[in-house]
Amino acid sequence: MTRPTPKTVINVLAAALSAMAALLRHPSRRFVSWAVAGVVLLVFPVDMLVISKIDDNPDFVPAAAQLAGGRSRGVATAAALIGRELDVNRWRANDPFFLPGGWLRDMPAFQLGLEGAVARMTAAMAGEKGLGYGANGSDMDLNNAAGLLKYPGTVWKFDTRTSWLPTASAEKQYRNAQRSLDNYNNRLVAGTTGFDHRAEALAVLVEALLHDLDDCTTAIDHHLAEGRPLLLDFTVDGVFYGNKGRLYADFVMLGAFGKDFDKVLTEHRLTESWSRLTVLLAEAARPRPWLVWSAAMDSSFIPNHLAAQGYLAFRVRQQATELLAGLRAP
Repeated sequence: MTRPTPKTVINVLAAALSAMAALLRHPSRRFVSWAVAGVVLLVFPVDMLVISKIDDNPDFVPAAAQLAGGRSRGVATAAALIGRELDVNRWRANDPFFLPGGWLRDMPAFQLGLEGAVARMTAAMAGEKGLGYGANGSDMDLNNAAGLLKYPGTVWKFDTRTSWLPTASAEKQYRNAQRSLDNYNNRLVAGTTGFDHRAEALAVLVEALLHDLDDCTTAIDHHLAEGRPLLLDFTVDGVFYGNKGRLYADFVMLGAFGKDFDKVLTEHRLTESWSRLTVLLAEAARPRPWLVWSAAMDSSFIPNHLAAQGYLAFRVRQQATELLAGLRAP
């Protein structure tokens, strides 16, 4: 299904506003109230369909300028993923209830999962034995990005849980994190920072992947243990698409990091094993059912998408564990 163009959206909203203006001129206030409510109920679902997007493009790559001059492909991909969700798809995970995005479930869950995976990988880059950890400790830009990406993705311009005053939005923090990642790559080209290409640094990234996979399976286990009624399970989508966002981001980033560490993989004879890992990650991140079900395990008619996702994640974990052992071998 093709996505409506911005012009189409503008036309729909303009027609709705025109209809509301005409109705407000009606002498009956009760009629006006019901009419306005009807228009809102019509516009919101249409707008939700227009703005909702699960961007799981498996061929996603950063712009050529972000890769030029010997920049890290993995770091550039992490930054580009953030930028894509902020500037192209728009960040919906913190939309308030009075905006159509505030009523979405799948897209916000996907974005939060994606951001969580980028945050974990960035922390691994900046952490001890990571690719950006040198004689003087963690690289300042990677460390700054890792800190900013810890910010909750659900914070809008106001966070009433802490204060009624305006606060930094998730978009602002993540955009600053993106700039820090890009700045690290710029300094890498300028020769003012380093990139550890040893097997130990790649092993740290694989460990981060294992933690992400554990989070995915834990979320599945907790949800299935709750035993929610099949037709009244309104949270299963959030679990499924949150995991999907993590798996997708890990697939895209690790595919790029494989090119950064191609020499290490060749030296350890792990090129085929790495390729197998990325293929399994792609398979785990691919499913996108129209309706997400968590039926009984022995159901003959209705699937359990969470169980299937957990199985795919487990296959990735097995491969990642074997690869990690190979990277740590003498």
